[in-house]
Amino acid sequence: MQITDVLKNKKYKLLLIIGKPGSGKSKYLENYSKESGIPVLNLDSILGKKLPPNQDNSYIYGFVRGFLEAYKQEQILIDKKAILYNKDSKIDLLDFLLELSTKKIVIATWNGYTEGDKLIHVCETLHKDFEYDLKKIDIAYIELK
Repeated sequence: MQITDVLKNKKYKLLLIIGKPGSGKSKYLENYSKESGIPVLNLDSILGKKLPPNQDNSYIYGFVRGFLEAYKQEQILIDKKAILYNKDSKIDLLDFLLELSTKKIVIATWNGYTEGDKLIHVCETLHKDFEYDLKKIDIAYIELK
């Protein structure tokens, strides 16, 4: 069974690799990258750690949309995306990933955990946690402990 088989009947083609810091999320994604031959997209390296001066979130969305149009792989692997939730950003990480997953299969790391029917995103840079209702989003996930 392939890792993406869990996405066949999902509304969104999004698979989150969930775990707290140090749980092995990036290593898991790197191993999948090596096996599949699909590179891991590191948004922080590509876009930098901060939005360029006088730019808003449309800059990031525009960049990623342009990238996806040129990107020929069926799957996109995403890690290192702190720019999406820095203090100047108004981007909701889950909404961003859901939007991408309507166009491609998205496999992304997720700093956080699940608790009952809740998906928690631990955002250390903002010193804040974000909570989502798993019953309202049709995604797949693998949680590392």
